[in-house]
Amino acid sequence: MGAFPDVVDKPYVFRGRMDKSRLLEAEIVSGKRNPSVYASLSEGMSYYEIKKATDLAIDVDNMPAVQGLALSNKFAVAEALNSKKGYKLISRRASRGDDSAPELFFMLRSALDERTRPIFRRLARQVILSTAFGMTGQGIRGEVFEQTEYEIGLDEFDIDETLERFLENRSRILRTEDIVSLERKERMKTAVLMFDTSGSLYGERFHTACLTVAVMAYNLSKDNFSVVLFNTKATTIKTIKEKVRTDELINRILESESAGFTNIAEGLKFGGLELEKIKKKGKFGVLVTDGAFNRGGDPRIYLKYFPKLHVIALPSKQDWGRRVCRDLARLGRGKFAEVSSHRNLPRILMRLLRET
Repeated sequence: MGAFPDVVDKPYVFRGRMDKSRLLEAEIVSGKRNPSVYASLSEGMSYYEIKKATDLAIDVDNMPAVQGLALSNKFAVAEALNSKKGYKLISRRASRGDDSAPELFFMLRSALDERTRPIFRRLARQVILSTAFGMTGQGIRGEVFEQTEYEIGLDEFDIDETLERFLENRSRILRTEDIVSLERKERMKTAVLMFDTSGSLYGERFHTACLTVAVMAYNLSKDNFSVVLFNTKATTIKTIKEKVRTDELINRILESESAGFTNIAEGLKFGGLELEKIKKKGKFGVLVTDGAFNRGGDPRIYLKYFPKLHVIALPSKQDWGRRVCRDLARLGRGKFAEVSSHRNLPRILMRLLRET
């Protein structure tokens, strides 16, 4: 009797694995579910099984399945994508502006080989820059008007000031020297963006960081701006006086390190030190985080660096984190905004830049 369970268990286990494998294949072929479904179905499968399933997902153009399988074994998925079919799948998605291209790159970047990695990074960057440019259009740079003496070609006038001069001169004829023109001047900005990249699972937060930075770079290309990413540690991706092409800036984010903890204090510290390098009025910071810090201590001590700090709260299940975000915005004399989805973030940033 003692041997009986062994005789039964072995066929049962084998049949169970076969049933699970067939179920996964059926799900891959039948439709596009959430990546977590495919991750759950492929849990515990071997390298070969994951690669085989990925080959099938590539054949049927099921990107969520590829993403889900990558959560089970990113090296097996990377090998499957390192093929002509794999490249065509990512390239096709990138050409349509599909978010899955950059998100998949973040998931697989440590598993991609030296030949494949730069190709996939380029495709990810292509999607990010194209999307950001489409959002910004002609830009949102603010304008100010400066009073000046009248010159031919200037068609904006300060009516009140002109009328006051005319009345003071007690003349019936409006003279050229009475006219006060208004010359349009672009309003220069000095800003630092501090972005929380902690806790990223599918690469969504890193993808949003790239898109947000691209939007900022397009709109502040003639200004002084800095970019700081933070998780367990903070990293200055772009210093405030540095001139760098937008595509290179996105490359730096695509290759930046990720970690699971949230150190808002160090993010604010690094951003504040960048702002201090510019001796101008009207400087401001934009902090993007869920507020649920678990490293670095109380971030409020670094508000001294910021004449104004705007805060955009990321989606979070932690109510206390949202309260931290509101408090930082209030104490930083800035605006508070909350997004229900990472995808809304770039447009919220554009609105803040327009109003600041």
